[in-house]
Amino acid sequence: MDAKKFEYPSPPVGWGKDVMSEFQAMAIHNEYASFVHTSGWQNAFEKVAGDLKMCSLYSIETMLKAPEPASRLLFMQAHNQFMAAVRMAASGQCVAAYPLARAIVESALYGWYLSTDVEVSRRWHEKPAKRKKNDEWGKEFRFGEMAGKLDKVKTGRGQWAKSLHQMAIDFGAHPNADGLYSNMSKQRVGENQMLVQMRYLHTVDRPALLANKFVIEAGLFALELFALSFAEPCESLRLTEALTAHAARLSELIEGSRGIMDSESED
Repeated sequence: MDAKKFEYPSPPVGWGKDVMSEFQAMAIHNEYASFVHTSGWQNAFEKVAGDLKMCSLYSIETMLKAPEPASRLLFMQAHNQFMAAVRMAASGQCVAAYPLARAIVESALYGWYLSTDVEVSRRWHEKPAKRKKNDEWGKEFRFGEMAGKLDKVKTGRGQWAKSLHQMAIDFGAHPNADGLYSNMSKQRVGENQMLVQMRYLHTVDRPALLANKFVIEAGLFALELFALSFAEPCESLRLTEALTAHAARLSELIEGSRGIMDSESED
């Protein structure tokens, strides 16, 4: 949808009066606040989203002519997941952003691997029913196996994939202590009393900025693998130059937020 033509309606009658729409309203207001008060991060989100959109448009335009269309669909899926992850991060739903960011990384890695050979795509679509053959199929399409193959094509990229994947798991994409307690805060309210709070919506704090950073990194990974998969749009869309600019922009944001991002968690 063209944002310039979209007319923003007033909330419907009853919006915010029940437990679900009340939460949705607060989340949307947090997105408005992020747009205003953390405009640098918003700009970084927008720039990555713009390049992912161009990759999706290329995928749509070439889909029917491609000998292997599934890889293009997987990168379009990564684009969709990026947009959803940004909404989670910008609204302060930090822990919820990590499963979506993990999905971005997985979709991009599968997209790259399927683009390497039509036979790879055929095998992926024909998952065997028998256990022994299914085990062999599963080994080929295991995340770590594909990441290892990626490293052989471009040194360091497979390790980057593994690092992003593990970080997503550590911070909320899979049940674990780090992800569980990152939504909790403690505040001393008396000499021997402590107030413990569970927060689903964060303000501009350490978890929020770390989620912003991670979502952008996942988006850059998707762009990098798209460029690796399709040489023609990499050149015509100037993705190499765009990736360099995105990385520099992210480094500036991290440096500017160092005081918050390096601070100890509140608990």
